[in-house]
Amino acid sequence: MTSHDKSVRSILDDDLLAKLRSNFSQTAALHDRDASFPYDNFRLLAEHKLIALTVPRELGGLGGGIRDAVKLVSAVGAGEASTGLLVAMNCLMHHVMGKTRPPVYDEIAASAVEGDGILNALQAEPDLGSTVRGGLPGTYVTRQNSGGWKLNGRKAYATGSPIVKWWLTLARTDEEQPKVGTVVVPARAEGLTVVPTWNHAGLRATASHEIRFDDVWLAENAATGFFTPGSPEAIARRATIDLWSCLLTAALYDGIASAGRDWVRRFLLERTPSNLGAALATVPRLQGVLGEIETLLMINRSLIDGCAAAAEVAPTPDAISAQMVKHVVTTNAVKALELALSISGNHGLDKDNPLERHYRDALCGRVHAPQSDTILVNAGRVSLSAAV
Repeated sequence: MTSHDKSVRSILDDDLLAKLRSNFSQTAALHDRDASFPYDNFRLLAEHKLIALTVPRELGGLGGGIRDAVKLVSAVGAGEASTGLLVAMNCLMHHVMGKTRPPVYDEIAASAVEGDGILNALQAEPDLGSTVRGGLPGTYVTRQNSGGWKLNGRKAYATGSPIVKWWLTLARTDEEQPKVGTVVVPARAEGLTVVPTWNHAGLRATASHEIRFDDVWLAENAATGFFTPGSPEAIARRATIDLWSCLLTAALYDGIASAGRDWVRRFLLERTPSNLGAALATVPRLQGVLGEIETLLMINRSLIDGCAAAAEVAPTPDAISAQMVKHVVTTNAVKALELALSISGNHGLDKDNPLERHYRDALCGRVHAPQSDTILVNAGRVSLSAAV
């Protein structure tokens, strides 16, 4: 292990992660009930410099890699899922920008080191849906004769809208043959409007509202590069994003499922029905269901850890493997929580207990792009190509 690895992993020790998880879990039900944003969670993360976990060390960050990000997201997500989702996205975006180093990133990195430079991406649109399924974004930029760009359009699912400082916004050029790329948009830019639309069954505290851009002026260096759709450059950039996004999504939902497992385990140990005269934990059938839950979570941890370790040393990103891990882990997470609900009766569905919240949050794992049908088609195509 290098001194770089030791520096990062000494910060992400088990005691700190347990503290974060415990702290965030204390207010998770309140944020879920009220759909209120968990500002205090991000203040605590900033105190430990974790907003800058994946900011390069030479820019003042911790220089963490994918395994570090996986470890943080899993712990945070087990405490409060909405916080975990934004942490995952922030880690991903700082990693991508730290690799490509567009000129605008120096300011962004410095802000993250100070604790408030939270990044997220805007890709999906109300009319288009996810861009992973094809199609050009409706959001577009127009080059200005005086310099810079004008941005117009709409984006959906702006996770972290109350606190994100810069949005990495997918847009097309308004040329006859448009190119597609990302522009960095300050959250307080004139002409940017957050439209409160988020009213979801799960991840209720993410404030994933709609954002509208009306002639938002951007400096020339706001554009991080435009590419012809399907070009080698576009495909290479997408592979890195897919790998990190899928592994961090898997880590989040595995953390959520682990929190549900912890609750049902305590429930079985503490619940002593009068007609049984002993704890539910003594019933073999219930022991077997808990064993099935543990097996699903063991598979999840093995897949995530193995894929993350391989990704840190691989010469090129293996996006397909990460996609398959995301598919299996999110499926197992939902299944594990369904099993927990099946043996907890009315207690599991009582809003005074967290299990039903964990289940609602876990269901959101199915809708993160790329979705399972796309992943399985991609995996099948790769398999067939390898056999030729």
